[in-house]
Amino acid sequence: MGLSRVLPFSPSRRRVALRSGIAVAFVAVLALTGCTPAASGAAENPASDKIATTLDEVSQEEFTDHEFTSLVAQVMVEGEVISTVTLGEEMTGFPITADSRFRNGAVAIMYMAATMLAMADDGLIDIDEPISRWLPNLPDADNVTPRMLASMTSGYPDHVANGDFVIAQEANPFRAWTEEELLAYSSASPRLFAPGKNWDYSHAGYIILGHVLEAESGKTLEELISQYVLDPLKLNGTVADVTAAVPDPVVHGFTAERGLFEDSTYWNPSWTLPHGAIETTTIGDMTSSFDAIVGRGELLTPKSHAAMISTDLIGFGAPLDGCRSCHTLTKEWTYGLGVFLRNDWVMQTPLFGGYQAAVATLPEASSPMGSVTVSVSVVPGPNTYTTDEWNGALQNYAATIATDLAALIVPTNPPPAPTPGH
Repeated sequence: MGLSRVLPFSPSRRRVALRSGIAVAFVAVLALTGCTPAASGAAENPASDKIATTLDEVSQEEFTDHEFTSLVAQVMVEGEVISTVTLGEEMTGFPITADSRFRNGAVAIMYMAATMLAMADDGLIDIDEPISRWLPNLPDADNVTPRMLASMTSGYPDHVANGDFVIAQEANPFRAWTEEELLAYSSASPRLFAPGKNWDYSHAGYIILGHVLEAESGKTLEELISQYVLDPLKLNGTVADVTAAVPDPVVHGFTAERGLFEDSTYWNPSWTLPHGAIETTTIGDMTSSFDAIVGRGELLTPKSHAAMISTDLIGFGAPLDGCRSCHTLTKEWTYGLGVFLRNDWVMQTPLFGGYQAAVATLPEASSPMGSVTVSVSVVPGPNTYTTDEWNGALQNYAATIATDLAALIVPTNPPPAPTPGH
């Protein structure tokens, strides 16, 4: 999520060699132990020890090579934290900790989809009913469903792809946006396809979904996400705020996306997502929520859990002129409800305003060791950026690191490497 595109994955030969060596050793450990960390405890299990060593080595190497301001990473297997790494500083002179707060961006899109599905489990909403029931004056409301909004197939244009919006946001990143202003940019953009006929990433579609959930429940979106996700999972470090406020301890964000290296911590995030789903979080909350909801299916009924991570959209969609993300969905990159899937891994990779993060979960049904979740949050330093990135083409380093780690931890079922635009 954000105003920038993602650069290709291009690790150095030295890093490829290091990871190859770790992977070979890790396969041997898995073969010897069967990797059951939850049964015997991380400290007593050789496979858990190997995961912790891998996380330490890869994190330290990436932190040093890219000169990040900070890096926090965590691995969880079957609900048990195997290891957490913290490197660098929240801001000058203040070491980062596992409790430090950063913006989670599109991770909250998963929470919105989970909220919608939990409401469906309670019989409160039919996700295949036209949204004209709740928003009768919205264009195409008779042909769009909540499921389409959650799967990015509704066809409502993304305000973030509107050139006029991009100019306005970059000119004043402290501006407080209303949802009505954001939807006006969406409405001013040409409809590229009819509802249900293609796929395109749309922040605006999720703003509309938030309005649907609020209209059905009579509660605010913030109250709904708390009721259905944050409270049941005890995500006490995750807080919604439409302003630029970040609870202590604050991870400062830094970015060069406007052509100079600057502190972006208190840029206003109101443009990013529905108000009520704009959150800050901790590495532990990000990891445990994905592991519980996606990895182990703890929050939803089996039917709703299957719908969230469904691969039914493989083969759907097509590239379109004027559409920044329209493409044919494949096993290597497809979309469920509020999450994207790379092979069997389920992910979110927020990137905006100096914050880069990624969370990747392999559900227990696809894993030789039960559910596996890898979370990474990094903030770049002034020497992190390549020449292309100084010109606005930002790479999500956290996504690359999380993908590398996932492939090392489960070498028998790895995610594919990141590709341009994904």
